Amino acid sequence: MYAIRPARPADLPAVVALVVRLQADSAHHVGYHGVTQAQVAEELGGFAPDWASGAVLAVDGDDQPCGVLSVDADPVVGRGWLHGPFVDVPADHPAARQCWHNAADELLEHAMAVPRLAGIGDLELYGHRLNRRLGDFAARHGFTTCGTSRVFTLTGDDLRPVLVSAVDDADTTRPLGTDEETRQRVIDLHERCFPNRSVTGEQLVDGARGHTVVVATGATGLLGYAAGFVQQEELYVDYVAVDPEMRAAGTGRGLVRALLRKLAADHGVRPQAAAVISLGNDASERMFTALGFDLHLELVGYRLTR
Repeated sequence: MYAIRPARPADLPAVVALVVRLQADSAHHVGYHGVTQAQVAEELGGFAPDWASGAVLAVDGDDQPCGVLSVDADPVVGRGWLHGPFVDVPADHPAARQCWHNAADELLEHAMAVPRLAGIGDLELYGHRLNRRLGDFAARHGFTTCGTSRVFTLTGDDLRPVLVSAVDDADTTRPLGTDEETRQRVIDLHERCFPNRSVTGEQLVDGARGHTVVVATGATGLLGYAAGFVQQEELYVDYVAVDPEMRAAGTGRGLVRALLRKLAADHGVRPQAAAVISLGNDASERMFTALGFDLHLELVGYRLTR
């Protein structure tokens, strides 16, 4: 039904429009992407060294994109991320499901040959729990389900008090800075708390993946840290870790507040803050709920080690 070819830089506007249209439907939603044109354009524009050299398209007879699979990878952690596959099949097609899977399989076959994945032995897919086709696609190609995540968001009038209320954490929270002992303690805590991390401790403190880091310190040294980054329409809390001795004492909430304030001060206020929490991490859910965050959606991850 579709031909498969490498993406070209000039395809980007049409691909953004395609992804935005499909992202609006839970049955096609992929967790790596936002839902607005600005969000998707920013995400694809952030691929290194560029988007087009790591993407393959399914095109119709007029060479218009009707499907896409974009590849991102980090050779330092040895992991790749498959953004998609997205396939647009007419709803009235008599074999819509089979056409979707045929195109998705061909997209994967071509994407696996992209040089960006050379030497990458760990691949991830990530989609809405109602994206049944992605789940079937993952199982058929040997991916295993690696857990459900819940996205929590804080928006508008609920976000504003967190950013402008009196800073009661000032004595313990501060930007990471350049102190080598503190930076090494953040690295060590990160490695202990996130054994299945997609960002190394060194990448985190060096800002190699764009993170801003704030820390909480006390008489015994590092109490915890929070790390995140800014997107077009969102303040994103990516990691929060607190020393086991200091949990349930409000340190995590103080770190999240400090991080959001730092991100907003450095990059400007956004209409939304967000965090992704693994299903079953009840302590983190309680912490974010106490800050006013609400459950937005649930996503399922899939992994393939080759």
